[in-house]
Amino acid sequence: MSDVRQETLPPAASLVGDGAVTRWLRRLVVVGVVWLILGMAVMPAGVSFNPGKLYQRVLGLTLYLPALLLLVMRPSRALDFWRRPLVPWVLLLMGWSVLTLLWGHAVRPLDEAGHSVSIVLFLFGWQQVFSRDEALIRRLLVGCGLVMAVVAVAAIAMSLMYPQPDARLAGFGVMANANLAAGAMGAALLWLWPWRFGNTRGCIAKWAAISILGFFVVMTLTRSALAALFVALVLMVLSRGGRRAWLYAGMVVVIGIASAVAGAQFLMARGLSLRPEIFTQAMHLFLTHPWLGLGEGTPFQLKAGGEVMTHAHNMYSQLAIELGLPGLVLWAGIWLALGWLGWRCRREPLGAIVLGLWTFGTVLVQFDLPHLIDSPRPAWLITWLPLALGMSLAYRPGRGGANAA
Repeated sequence: MSDVRQETLPPAASLVGDGAVTRWLRRLVVVGVVWLILGMAVMPAGVSFNPGKLYQRVLGLTLYLPALLLLVMRPSRALDFWRRPLVPWVLLLMGWSVLTLLWGHAVRPLDEAGHSVSIVLFLFGWQQVFSRDEALIRRLLVGCGLVMAVVAVAAIAMSLMYPQPDARLAGFGVMANANLAAGAMGAALLWLWPWRFGNTRGCIAKWAAISILGFFVVMTLTRSALAALFVALVLMVLSRGGRRAWLYAGMVVVIGIASAVAGAQFLMARGLSLRPEIFTQAMHLFLTHPWLGLGEGTPFQLKAGGEVMTHAHNMYSQLAIELGLPGLVLWAGIWLALGWLGWRCRREPLGAIVLGLWTFGTVLVQFDLPHLIDSPRPAWLITWLPLALGMSLAYRPGRGGANAA
């Protein structure tokens, strides 16, 4: 599981072919990935309109179906996908998740199985289209990051006109929750951070977007996201090495401490939000079915502080409850291997992004965004997206980080 070595990769065209239908499907996958990221941020909410359903249907037509057709048109592509680092272990995890449905009590078992299939199709589509094209990945991440900043501005403006009772900033539609919005906007900030622009306009746009996204995360008052973003930025800056890295990291630390002191009253107003009590209850539930778990998607309740919770508020606790020890060990191994890959490639822009998202996700999911195997949600941006980016990393010893900012 820890073998993340990648050989020199052939051009994308040699893998996916040059047929007109194949090229059209590949373009559709690009649209689907863009929609996966931006759709959850821009879909409007309404009383008689479910933004999540339309979001998922568009994803099915622009991402899952084209990826499936690419596989059906040339089954040999599955073998190349299998050879990518960590993919066999991801497929084993998805297989175990589907297997647990046999003894679980999911309300909609077919939907739960579909979540696993959608994750595999996303990773397969990414490997077919993006994996060998860093320029395309850069355009995707920068473009989506800038649009996310525009959405953040709109959300800030809406919050000024229609303040929330708890004074916490949230997004729209699928992201109409402070914790979910903080996770998505924090991820966008991190994948913008390492790219260097050769013109003034690009630099201004980048740092303006980063400032807006950072302000958005602060205004959500999501402590887990703030702590995760702080740790991720410090690590990303230090990973560059040299005196400047220590200087910039020191600046980030000073800004972080000053912000925490200034907002201590707001940040501590909610106390520990019952997280210790929820964790204790989750561990008790896990120990009742430690080997097989309750089954993917099986409903359960945790009672803490007079409240009833329907999830564990911790991704690893959630996995342990639903998938038992096998699922927990599989994901922990995949995640640790991905972090090591990001560290080895930390001087490359993609490596820095993987490392940053990995750190951000590692901290954040200890307290929020607990669902790993689910339909696309902001949690995908800090779990499955960095895993997909990790597939695009070709580790070559001695390669510098000239393009990293």
